[in-house]
Amino acid sequence: MDEKKQPLLQPTPSDPPPDYATAAAEHGQALPIRPPGGPQTRRPPPPPGALLDLPILKYMRTHRVILASASPRRRTLLAQLGLPHLEVKPSTKPEDLSKADLGPWQYVSATAQQKALDVYAAAVEEAAAKQSEPLPPRANPPSDPTAGVARDAERARKDPDLVIAADTVIVTREGIVLEKPGSEAAHVKMLKHLRDTRAHRVLTAVCAVAPRADLQHPGYAVATHVEETKVLFAREADGLPDDVIEAYVRTREGADKAGGYAVQGLAGALLVEKVDGAVDNVVGLPVRKCLQLCEKVVFRQDEASDDEEEDGGLVN
Repeated sequence: MDEKKQPLLQPTPSDPPPDYATAAAEHGQALPIRPPGGPQTRRPPPPPGALLDLPILKYMRTHRVILASASPRRRTLLAQLGLPHLEVKPSTKPEDLSKADLGPWQYVSATAQQKALDVYAAAVEEAAAKQSEPLPPRANPPSDPTAGVARDAERARKDPDLVIAADTVIVTREGIVLEKPGSEAAHVKMLKHLRDTRAHRVLTAVCAVAPRADLQHPGYAVATHVEETKVLFAREADGLPDDVIEAYVRTREGADKAGGYAVQGLAGALLVEKVDGAVDNVVGLPVRKCLQLCEKVVFRQDEASDDEEEDGGLVN
């Protein structure tokens, strides 16, 4: 018997077609299917510093640590160590110490220590006041938007476990202390002076304060360190004429920085020829020294309370 020829057009099946995921699975294809509810936001990977298994970093991730500075550069440097959620409480005390009487090293050291102790004392007073107030209700579930508010309120009732402060100044060849420029004209003048004198020093003082475990007077341990880095600006004849400086000033990149420039930004490419010492010190925080101070006031409180360096003279 001859087989009947099948018609070219098959009738449409009455049952609905399989969904796309099922059809793909039947054909052996592992296609990523977006779950219902819209696009899912992937969490960014943690910074490599979050994998550092160091005792002081583990302590800082699990205790109340306050950065007594509004500098975003310092926050960024510490965030790279896996510390992205430090409390930020800048000091409100005027920075009115005498540069002429103290000299560059003592001035920057005393300013950093003043900031740290001011914020530490204010946080202790705040914690004492908050302890008499009722806590807001805990969020349930923890993903509730009010969870962060409740955590912050609970944290504010506890004395700080560690306060970190820093201050950065520029010291010219003549020994003049420069801080942030006050105007565009002052900014241009400052950078031209740094270019024409070529070499200057960047001094960053770091101060760490932590409560004493034995409650000895004054009730806290404090350690301070001053880090020095020598910076060499390019010459006018080597690609740094006045119009380059004026164009850089108009970007406003260095307007809020000591010395009027950011080595981690455009200034590193346009203005700076050479850095002799720690680059992160020029950015605003010598990270290794900062961690050493934190270790000292947290884990080694019986050591001397101040690690401030002596003035080593000016650059030649």
